[in-house]
Amino acid sequence: MQKYQIPNLSKACQMIERIGNSPEGCRLKDLAGQLNIPRTTAMRIVETLLSCHFLERNSEGIITLGTALVHLGVIALDSLDIRSFARPVLKKLSEKTGESSHIAMLNGDKSLLVEVCDSPHPVRIASRPGTLVDLHCSSTGKVFLAFSIPEPVTFCKTLNLVEHTSNTNTTISAVLADIEETRRQGYAMDEEEYVLGARCIAAPILNAFGKTIAAIGITASTSTFTIGRIPKISAQLTAAAQEISRSMGFDHSNAG
Repeated sequence: MQKYQIPNLSKACQMIERIGNSPEGCRLKDLAGQLNIPRTTAMRIVETLLSCHFLERNSEGIITLGTALVHLGVIALDSLDIRSFARPVLKKLSEKTGESSHIAMLNGDKSLLVEVCDSPHPVRIASRPGTLVDLHCSSTGKVFLAFSIPEPVTFCKTLNLVEHTSNTNTTISAVLADIEETRRQGYAMDEEEYVLGARCIAAPILNAFGKTIAAIGITASTSTFTIGRIPKISAQLTAAAQEISRSMGFDHSNAG
């Protein structure tokens, strides 16, 4: 409530935000003018923030964000719980598509399902949280091979390319071709490669540093998730992935 706010503390927060949005930094007189406060007040706020290392000032009087804020930012990013951000997005995605959706994370040489939202329809095809699936023939696994593994060629040589169905790719060359296709289109497909009659699609979720930290996917029967629905569902899926990525601190406007 307004009556419990501390005016100068509020100005300090506004000042940090202004400086953060100014790549070249700010001068004291500019901050005082932008925040409509006396220069002496601005100076006191700046000196306090400098003493706490929330701000830094160079020899030319340019003020920038300090190391303490960088440290706090990293701690804040590490404490983000992707599942709490993902749950409402998964629910919305399942409602839009009518299919089960899930979040997976890389776990050694497997893809680990950490959150699942069931289809609103009675007939569902979905694994439960805690399920581990192979990377080479699951859509979330292919996302990790394409975007999380630094040297996929070397890594794939260590995998046991188990044949789950007649559609499973069991050669390194075929798996690498899947990786390239995933990178090209921005999402991965599992065309009855893990379970006959099931089609899956997945897209990467990025953190503030642009690193793929998870994958969001949809698993459905080929009778409902037909080939003709792939363009629309892939667009809905990638939009959901971007929404969660924004919550994790990734800025798509600055993406190369």
